[in-house]
Amino acid sequence: GINGLLEEGREYMLRPGQTAEAQHRMVYDTLAGLMTPVMPPVYKTFMSGVIGGRQYGPWPWAPWLTSFVTPTFFGFLVGPSRVNRRSDGSLGGLVVEKCKFLQESGCKGLCMNQCKLPAQQFFDQYLGLPLTVTPNFATQECQWSFGEVPKEPEADPRLPPGCLSGCPTREALRE
Repeated sequence: GINGLLEEGREYMLRPGQTAEAQHRMVYDTLAGLMTPVMPPVYKTFMSGVIGGRQYGPWPWAPWLTSFVTPTFFGFLVGPSRVNRRSDGSLGGLVVEKCKFLQESGCKGLCMNQCKLPAQQFFDQYLGLPLTVTPNFATQECQWSFGEVPKEPEADPRLPPGCLSGCPTREALRE
């Protein structure tokens, strides 16, 4: 279940010499491996507007339709979610009501390096649709905004500095 996945993720993160980039790549490769061979080319054509190697989109319906179908495929990992509007008011938002990943891990590093950043990279690079993932560490909600270009973490004032209070990973690092 989710606890086993988080424990594996925490162990991976704490390995000597581990980097954030290696964590992103591990998650990216895992997500790519979960896709059927047909899914990426179909998505790229009908949602991202990639035709013959050239990108003409994403098409106007892509953010909304992606927010509509995504809960079916990732609810097991993050918990219940509902369609809403992106931060710019456009269709294509999805709010995870209580992110299981964040709630169970209590760790900003796991959230950032094994969910937020690799998910953004995966949607942009593999599927051709920008995505902004905005965790709220106080409420444990998480806003997914499909079609919205993310800020670099250093430039995002919504991300708190340092570890979260009571972070079990920080405790493991002290041991």
